[in-house]
Amino acid sequence: MSSLFNFKTKIKGAIMAPLFILLCLSHLSGHAQTEKNTDYIDYEELTGNVLQHLKEAQAKVRFIGSAGLREQALKLPLDSKARVSLLIAPGNKQMQGTQIVNYRKDGVLMIYKYFTATAREPEKVQLYATATALTEDGVCVSNWHVFMGMVQPEEMLAANDSVTFVVTLKGDIYPIERILSFNKNADAAIFKIKTGTDHLSPIPLGKELAVGETVHTLTNPEQYVYYYSKGVVARKTANHKIGPMGNRMEITADYAKGSSGGPILDDKGNMAGMVSTTYSIYAHDQPQMNLQMVVKKTIPAQSIRMLIQVQ
Repeated sequence: MSSLFNFKTKIKGAIMAPLFILLCLSHLSGHAQTEKNTDYIDYEELTGNVLQHLKEAQAKVRFIGSAGLREQALKLPLDSKARVSLLIAPGNKQMQGTQIVNYRKDGVLMIYKYFTATAREPEKVQLYATATALTEDGVCVSNWHVFMGMVQPEEMLAANDSVTFVVTLKGDIYPIERILSFNKNADAAIFKIKTGTDHLSPIPLGKELAVGETVHTLTNPEQYVYYYSKGVVARKTANHKIGPMGNRMEITADYAKGSSGGPILDDKGNMAGMVSTTYSIYAHDQPQMNLQMVVKKTIPAQSIRMLIQVQ
């Protein structure tokens, strides 16, 4: 009986082993496929389809033109605040960089402009800046300088600057409905996009960070959309002539033009600040030669909070 039992066990093992291997290989293959779909994104395809997707979206939803947004924004009182029903609570769980990207990437948006055709150029769309979702129903934040042509009376929009709109990582396109509040000194503007029945993935506003604390950025420099970088808070500066809205947080994480309005995230995935400007330091100024350092100036989260009123 012992021999018979052993024989059956071996046969069973011989049959089951290949099945087990096949199941493992199948699982690994599926896992590899999932990783490929999740981790590797054809960003050129994403940005290359924006014009076509814009036309499709315009056939379904009314888009307010850039001139219309300017007309609306110029009527806002300078001390107006964006009224929101709810801001999500900041997270308190420590995360790795990979987790921060996975949890927050859908809350990072691309701001695009559509330019009509001219005698010299065909119609086109242009990646203009970055924005951050603050609420599920479409309240977002970016820089004042991104909307300068709409909120500054002496500034003028380009004649063919037709529509300003938002694009998500998934390629969804939403019109900007209205500008809610802005502050030049804080270089911040709150605006609302029309999401219909869709829900955004908002990023919670966090607390102030100290010099030396870690920061993470996820922004859209040039065509390098959804670019992640990590650094630390290098310095915090004040401007007593301006007051709290003049506060800046300088960081070492990388970003460049197109990153304006992108989130500065803490280790818990909260928005501790927002990209604003850069300042390049050269060994020789005239002409500018031998770049030595680029200082990245960001807006603290508290300045954004001061433009919002939770109802």
